[in-house]
Amino acid sequence: MSAFFLAVCGRLKCGGPSALLLSALLPALVWLAAPAIAANADSQDAIRAFVERVNVASVGFFSSGSEADARERCRALLAWAFDVPAMGKEALGKAWDKATEEERKDFLQAFEEDVISGYLRRMKAPGTTMTFIGHRPPIGGDQLAASRRSVPGKEDQTWIWWMRPDGQSWRIVDLLLDGHSALNAEIQEYANVLASNHGDMNALIAFMRSRAAK
Repeated sequence: MSAFFLAVCGRLKCGGPSALLLSALLPALVWLAAPAIAANADSQDAIRAFVERVNVASVGFFSSGSEADARERCRALLAWAFDVPAMGKEALGKAWDKATEEERKDFLQAFEEDVISGYLRRMKAPGTTMTFIGHRPPIGGDQLAASRRSVPGKEDQTWIWWMRPDGQSWRIVDLLLDGHSALNAEIQEYANVLASNHGDMNALIAFMRSRAAK
């Protein structure tokens, strides 16, 4: 606010009547700006709380030691924190429009299993931790926040959660791993599989299920 006051004061030549008027209005300007500042702080606190909840859920996948239980814990996390259908549709690209309803359904099921398997592989090492490290400038209406994944004996990795508003919360629609989009990697992978199989959706779904099962 002080920078705003100085900029306006310079335009109005401080000391004159206009400057006196501005001085009288300054308390009102501060009062009007306060709710916006508070709202921004509240939003950042809420984003941090959301990401830390994701972090806690992520490091707890293997708490029971059961692979089947880990998959169900991961599936539960995806259900409330990720927009898996939107991610799947984006990953399939133009092929989504050409797919039948049955193919879309099978694809989304295979996509979720593929995402779960990839997520679990990154969280399976004993001692893996996830730590919130801050916000990033928003892009349009989307929010970005970062976590640090630490695995004993390996270099830390920065995860940037790309989040889209969903009511009073958010849904993650992409994950940037050290700056590289996980969703974009899938877009390219799926496009290559489809190109190699003359656009056959069943071949892509079989590929995804095979990779998820490893």
